[in-house]
Amino acid sequence: MENNITIPTYIINIPERKDRLKHILAQFDGRNEFDVQVVEASVHTNGAIGLWMSICRVIQMAIESDEDVIILCEDDHQFTPYYETEKFLSAIYEAHRLGANFLLGGIIGGYSNMLPLQSGITWIDTFWGTQFVVVFRSFFETILAEPFSEEDVADGKFSEMTSNKFVMYPMISIQKEFGYSDITALYNVNGHLQHVIQSAIIRMDKIHEVYHSHPFDSVKQ
Repeated sequence: MENNITIPTYIINIPERKDRLKHILAQFDGRNEFDVQVVEASVHTNGAIGLWMSICRVIQMAIESDEDVIILCEDDHQFTPYYETEKFLSAIYEAHRLGANFLLGGIIGGYSNMLPLQSGITWIDTFWGTQFVVVFRSFFETILAEPFSEEDVADGKFSEMTSNKFVMYPMISIQKEFGYSDITALYNVNGHLQHVIQSAIIRMDKIHEVYHSHPFDSVKQ
């Protein structure tokens, strides 16, 4: 695979949160496959709405730049030891071949059903966590047209908007715990986020273990 591929990567950050900005820029240091651009987050009294507004601004930027694929990245994204450039790019090609609207680098939970594919990516029904999302052009206009209310959250919206969604396994992205969250109050409790992530990983591992023992069976959890 070509090693000169770069993917437009939009990092959403509130300027006052310099700890997060320092963290996220370090994640991409030396990773030349990412063309990083920091986007100042839209601020709203409802953090979920602010995030959705930021996402829509990024999508509009991608449309104006005539991009085919982008990465939406929140500033709490953290690469896992499983990240490898070639495998990541292969996963993007495979997701596109399958008609995916987006490919998740990782999740923190929230799924009921998933189906591992022999190509190495996994179909998923619902999820929590939008910290690292590969979004294809096919989904750009859908995002912009989607209504978003005071009760909505971004991952819930992404989950319900399309069934053509996949997650990488092993996950290449998790959320770093900073001790505060604009979206989910429980994540303000020290250690809670990491507990949720570890629970999701354990369940995913079990599903994939069963699948690889019986590769022709659909796997549900």
